[in-house]
Amino acid sequence: MRRIRIVFAVLALALLVPTGLLVRRALESVAVERAARHRTVAERVFDEMERSLSELLSREEERPFGHYRFYYAPEGAAAGALVRSPLADPPDRDFVVGYFQVDPDGSVRSPLRPPDAAAARAAGDYRPTPASERSAAETLRVVTAYLGARPRPVAEERTPAEKEQAPGTTLALLGEREEAKLARSRKDAHEEGEAKPQKEEESASAYDAIQSLNRGALARSSRSQKVEEWAGAPTLLAREPAPPARDDVLAASPSGVGETSARSGGAEMLAESAPPSSSPIGEEAGLAFSEAPSEGVAERERLRALGYEPAGARAPGRSETVRIALDPLIGRAVGERHLLLYRTVLVGDQGYRQGLVIEISRLAEFLRRETLGDGALPGASLLFTTRLEDPLAGDAGGGYAYRHRFAEPFDDLAADLLLAPLAEGTDGGSVYLLSLLLLLAGSAGLFAVYRMVGVTVGFAERRNNFVAAVSHELKTPLTAIRMYAEMLRDGIVPSESKRREYYGTITSESERLSRLVNNVLEFSRLEKGGRQMHLVVGPLGPVVEEMAELLRPHAEREGFTLQVECDPDLPPARYDRDALLQVLFNLVDNAIKYARDAQERRISLECRRRGAGVAVLVRDRGPGVAPRHLPRLFEPFFRGETELTRRTQGAGIGLALVKGLVERMGAGISGRNAEGGGFEVAIEFRAASA
Repeated sequence: MRRIRIVFAVLALALLVPTGLLVRRALESVAVERAARHRTVAERVFDEMERSLSELLSREEERPFGHYRFYYAPEGAAAGALVRSPLADPPDRDFVVGYFQVDPDGSVRSPLRPPDAAAARAAGDYRPTPASERSAAETLRVVTAYLGARPRPVAEERTPAEKEQAPGTTLALLGEREEAKLARSRKDAHEEGEAKPQKEEESASAYDAIQSLNRGALARSSRSQKVEEWAGAPTLLAREPAPPARDDVLAASPSGVGETSARSGGAEMLAESAPPSSSPIGEEAGLAFSEAPSEGVAERERLRALGYEPAGARAPGRSETVRIALDPLIGRAVGERHLLLYRTVLVGDQGYRQGLVIEISRLAEFLRRETLGDGALPGASLLFTTRLEDPLAGDAGGGYAYRHRFAEPFDDLAADLLLAPLAEGTDGGSVYLLSLLLLLAGSAGLFAVYRMVGVTVGFAERRNNFVAAVSHELKTPLTAIRMYAEMLRDGIVPSESKRREYYGTITSESERLSRLVNNVLEFSRLEKGGRQMHLVVGPLGPVVEEMAELLRPHAEREGFTLQVECDPDLPPARYDRDALLQVLFNLVDNAIKYARDAQERRISLECRRRGAGVAVLVRDRGPGVAPRHLPRLFEPFFRGETELTRRTQGAGIGLALVKGLVERMGAGISGRNAEGGGFEVAIEFRAASA
């Protein structure tokens, strides 16, 4: 058994180590999955914000050039015909403070205020309100403050925070360990994918597939190309004969950012490099313009009527074309409250700046309503900041925090998203529960196998002991019988009394041998299920008294007194007479065997009423049974002594045979150490009426 224990200990260790590694890997996978799930949710939230900003940006970049004055010349209007600009009213978005234009001479204008207030008021076009006055004043103040601060150029060296996080990206602030595991897993998957041979169709991971759908920032990732528009006779650009001059309007291209269009009927445009504008902000972007022959002096007259005078005016009557070049919007934070969006416009070789002022707190509230207004993420909070170097403001509360730097031109603005742990998906608790169940199942299975092997080995050992005991029990009476028989045959018996003694010994040893053989055969029939029971209903008292009379001579020869006591009026029970006699004989013989050294050599046979049934009790006054042996006392081949040290006879099947016969009769059996000394076996029969 010791070797078996060592083998099972090694086997348990061999199973425990890979199970622990598997659990650890599962926990890491759960952490990576949790981080990926939270990061995906955060990126989807930020992408919705980017979409809202893209819509705002698209709307502003498609705004015509002339809208930034109080009056402008609409398309198709006659020369000198001006109308009130849509920007002459307060902004329709609460987060837009107002619009502005910076002229080449450095003056800042607001479309809310006309150049000639008295004339506009007299025409009924100018009706200032407190809201419009506040909007104009705040816009001019913010733009003037920005111009006076001499902001850093676009190409200036980035700050460390800007180097760490590029525009349009999301950075984890809390939950770095899970994020690191996520990054490692993605890196390992990428390297593994590169190591594999290329296939015709490669499959991307689920995370990459979801991330590829986040196109809110990607739509604005490349915004360097200018939007250009030409004012003049477009047919000449196509190298065709010039028709009569038309009253075309100076307006920005409606085609959107990233496209170059000219009102030339699809003709190819010629672009040439030119020095940057000398306007106060003109050094931040390189401007380009070109000229081509054209007719139509009326175009320059309309420009002059609007206050735009391209430099290098030619003599009247010369053909000319004026081009307007519009750069994409640029964003700059002005303090912590405002964000400035402006574009550079080149009219001929004169540079203008047009844009709008946004209040960051109201823009943040707008984005919060657009993304989290429906309560889709309970416990989530958004914090907006213009200081990328600042740490996270707030506590994630055991959740996850992400900082998103918006794509250009909102790259001076960042948002911190604090996510509470999401309830969906697999968590560590389920892994621990499954690990515990796996450990319990493995331990139970290993213990069951150990017990099975132990029982099998123990049973085999007891069988070997049984064979040794049976051999000893058979050899002893056979030796005695042979010895006394040879003495009687050879006539070497000294007296008649010795002769009778020898005959008695031969008889008793033969009976002992017969009992042993009968017990072995009976036990074999019980194990095979071939023992037939002939049950009858009747009182147990007479059978117990009859058995006592049969056993009394045997007990007296061994020096024991057999005492019988039965209660009157016992209920009838169902039993097999021969089986009951064999059971009582084995119990009395077992009591004589183990109580041989007792001071009081008395054996009791009792019949008592116990509940609704009858109990037959057999008790000796010997030393009893060790408590550790009581649970296994009725097991086959069990002996409390080893074959090398045992002092009592027997093969170890007597009590097992008793238990088998009793159970076949439908009764129960138990053994205990009786009070006052000795061992007592109780056989409980149910009443036949019950």
